[in-house]
Amino acid sequence: MQIAPQAVSKINVPVVIPLSFLQDNLNKEVGSKLFADRGLDLGSGLTADLDINRTGLLSIRAEENNLIKVKVPMNARGDLKIEKRVFGQNLSTNFPFNENLAPEISFRPEIATDWQLNVRNIDIDNWGRSLSYNLLGFEINLEPLVKKQLKNVLDNQLKAANLTSFDFKEIAQSTWDAFSEPYTIEEAGITAHFYSVPKRISIKEEFTQDQNLVLYMGIEGEMHSKLGQKPDVAKTALPPISKVAENDNYLDLVLPLKIPYSDLDAYLNETFDGQQIRTNKNTVLLPTNLRTQQFGDNTLLSMDFVAIRDNKNDISGRMFFVGKPEYDEESQTLVFTDPKFDVDTGDFLTNLGIRLRKGKVQRQIKKMAVLAIGDIMDSAKNELQSQGNITTDFADFSIVHPDLKIEGIYPDEEAITVHIRALGEVDVRLKKWE
Repeated sequence: MQIAPQAVSKINVPVVIPLSFLQDNLNKEVGSKLFADRGLDLGSGLTADLDINRTGLLSIRAEENNLIKVKVPMNARGDLKIEKRVFGQNLSTNFPFNENLAPEISFRPEIATDWQLNVRNIDIDNWGRSLSYNLLGFEINLEPLVKKQLKNVLDNQLKAANLTSFDFKEIAQSTWDAFSEPYTIEEAGITAHFYSVPKRISIKEEFTQDQNLVLYMGIEGEMHSKLGQKPDVAKTALPPISKVAENDNYLDLVLPLKIPYSDLDAYLNETFDGQQIRTNKNTVLLPTNLRTQQFGDNTLLSMDFVAIRDNKNDISGRMFFVGKPEYDEESQTLVFTDPKFDVDTGDFLTNLGIRLRKGKVQRQIKKMAVLAIGDIMDSAKNELQSQGNITTDFADFSIVHPDLKIEGIYPDEEAITVHIRALGEVDVRLKKWE
C-alpha cells in the first residue's frame, strides 16, 4: 500500500540591497571621533598622544569573494614624545604631527547563525601616505599603532551599526510568518485551507560586482490542509540559521488536498441524486447511499439501489465498484481506473443479469463518479497569486505565474489525499529605496 509522502515545500527568495544603502547607513552610524588616547607607549622611550577623526563620508564597494572595501577620509593629529638619555644627557622633546589620511579598509561581513552581523578579517590595505617619521635620527613608524587602534574601533563601530535601518531578522521573521499563514480555496463544494509548518531557514549573503548585496533566503517546511473551518496556526520563533542556501529564486510547494471519505460521499450522493443507471432496455437502477472507503491502493465505492424492471416487481440490492483513483489530464478530473465490479440483490438471476452487463454499468458509474480537480487547481492558482502576496515594511513579495500539476494521489483509511505541486518564482519589490 502506497503511503502519502510528506508534503515538503520550499521557497527561496533573493532580496537585493543596493550597497549605496549600506554606505548611507554606515555614514550615519560611524561617528566623527574614531579614536583618542594619551601616552601611548611606542617603546625605546617613545610615547605618543593621538587623536583620529573622520573628516568626510565613507565610500564602500564590493570586490570578488564577498570582500568589502571601505575608504575612510580621516585626520591623525598628535604629538610624538621622546625621553632618552643620549651621551650622558637627558633628551626630552615633542614632535607634533597633523596628517590627512585616506586608508582603505577591507573586511568580510556575514550574518551569523544567531542573526548578528559579524565582521571578519578586517585589514587596512593602504593609508594614502606613509606614517613613518625621522625624529632626531630615530625612525618611527606609527602605522602599526594606528592600525591596531583603528581596527579595534572599526570592528566595534561596524558591529554596533549593525545596519540598523535594515533588520535582517525582521525580514526573515516576516517571511517565516507569511509562509505559515493559511490560505483558502473554495471550489466544487470543497473549502480547503492550506498552511505550512516551517522547519528550516537558510541565509546566504553575496556581494555582487554591480554593487549590490543579495540575501538569498530559503524556508523549508511541511504543508498541511484542513477542510471546513479555517485553522488557527500558531506563529513560531525563527530557528538558528542554516548556512546551506541556494543562489536561486523559486517557489516549490506541495499542497496536500485531503478529501475525507465522508466529504467525498456527500459529493457523490449529490452527483448521483436523481441519476439512473440503465442495464438494458427494460431495467434501470436508482442508486442511493453511496459510500467510499480505502481498499488497498484502490478505493471501494458501494451503493444501494432499486432496480426498476418493466412488468416485474422492483428489487433492491447493493453494488460494489473498486477502482484506482487517478487524475485524468484531458478532463481534469479525479477518476477511478482499472474498475472491478460486483452486485448483490439476493436474487441469483438478477445478480447474473447485472453482472453480464457490468461493462455498461461500469462505464456509466465511471462517467458520474468523478471529481472536478481542474477547477480546484485553477482556484488554487488564483488564490496563490492573490493570497501569496506578502507585504512588509521593507518589501512586497508576490508569487509569479505559478504552474500547478498533480504530483500523486494516495488513499488511506480516512481520506484520499491529492498532492498538487505548485512551481513558480517570487517577485520582490523593495520599498526603502523607491
